[in-house]
Amino acid sequence: MTTTETGELAHAVGTELQQQREDRGWSRAALAAWCNNQVKARTLITWEKATRSMSLRQLGDASRLYLTRPSDLLARAERRIGWNPDLTVDLATLAATQIDALRPAARWAQQQLHTGEPPFRRLNPDDLARLADRCRLSIAHLTILLSTEAPVHP
Repeated sequence: MTTTETGELAHAVGTELQQQREDRGWSRAALAAWCNNQVKARTLITWEKATRSMSLRQLGDASRLYLTRPSDLLARAERRIGWNPDLTVDLATLAATQIDALRPAARWAQQQLHTGEPPFRRLNPDDLARLADRCRLSIAHLTILLSTEAPVHP
């Protein structure tokens, strides 16, 4: 499996886990032995190389091995790849949507285009929250609708 198949974030988490282990001067075999083989060396390899996705339970297990919080491991991985949660949408496509739930977003997109905004707009988490409130949708539901109705493919 390649990095693109497992995801950039999964690969960054794996790199962070490997860095944590190496910073302590531990080999995979030594770490597995220290854990009484509750975590096998092969499992450590799949985590570090991101050849398989980790479950949240496994992320918790890995965090305990290195005496750190899962959120700290994820934050370091996010910094490694410059994680950006913004969603880019096509305003013209959104303005023309026929989905009833997105009508308020369509009106907003029409206003943006009318004022001369570029045809593609990055929406940060705060923008998404405001637009979700306008549409009376959850942020998750709005994100799903926008991703299918007005996506931008780089």
